[in-house]
Amino acid sequence: MMKIWGTSFSLIGDLIMSLPQLIYFKNKYKDTYIYFVIHKKIAYVAPLFFNHPLIDKIIISGNWSSFNEHDYELASKCDFITTKIDHKNKKILDRKHNEKEWYNKRSCIDETALMSGIVDLDKFLTKNEKIPYLYKWFDGGFDDIPKKGAYSYDKVFSKKNDTLSKSIALWPFAGYGRSKNRNPDLNWWKKLVENFNKKSIKVFHFGYINEPNLSDNNAFYEKLTSLDFFTQIKISLGSKLSIGTDSGSMWVLGAYSHPSLIISTNWYENHKSNLLATIPPNINSDVIFKENGFESLSIEEIVEKSIKRGVSKVNKIDKFLSFFK
Repeated sequence: MMKIWGTSFSLIGDLIMSLPQLIYFKNKYKDTYIYFVIHKKIAYVAPLFFNHPLIDKIIISGNWSSFNEHDYELASKCDFITTKIDHKNKKILDRKHNEKEWYNKRSCIDETALMSGIVDLDKFLTKNEKIPYLYKWFDGGFDDIPKKGAYSYDKVFSKKNDTLSKSIALWPFAGYGRSKNRNPDLNWWKKLVENFNKKSIKVFHFGYINEPNLSDNNAFYEKLTSLDFFTQIKISLGSKLSIGTDSGSMWVLGAYSHPSLIISTNWYENHKSNLLATIPPNINSDVIFKENGFESLSIEEIVEKSIKRGVSKVNKIDKFLSFFK
């Protein structure tokens, strides 16, 4: 049996980008045992990978954003390790890009594979197998907790899901501000939400806990950034459409093939060719790409595409029922 230790570790999007490597290892080596490793700092994303048919065991690193001696001992016993290892000092080294401007030549999927030491990805994967895949072992949407003391085998369905199923899951701020040119500005997002709200279309706002409010319209805007990441993804998957930039969250939603509208630009330094390198692959997504910034990004185009994808207004009955959880 071939033991694999990997595949990416440190960021949510990078973990998703590395998923095609699981198929690669199974196709190339047949009899494998794969340790899927996640840095402790993002251990909260582990539930996304539960029940994945190609992951044999999920490992959370011993240190916050690196590895300890126990990680080294396990990795050193494996046949394939997706990063370099320093046996002299008994340390697992960080993964690094070999080329600074890799995005001008390769997609995130291909680059992540190269960082894992894989040079023959296309030989063992079809085009569809290079699309990251997550297994949805849970129900999407809101969950209601059964009444205290209730004993039932029946799931309690939240009435809020009726509204959610017509609405937008918005993930507006990619990279949590690490890349300032990666997103339209705050006022643009506010105008987008206002435009949707005027059409009685509800927007559920997801993302990092300290993101600013985008509207005061409580009837058609609900901010859920205080929820944990897994719960936010779970709820988003019950929406009609997700909208966001090329962020880790959109890579996750893409791996679930959730209907999405991805807004993007070439935000990397000197990114002049292969401009769609960072776009999350998703068989159910539309992409609006604006080269060299978002100055020409039309709110009307976003709204029109969203309505074409089935987003619809919330009626009075839906609003009334949504108050009863």
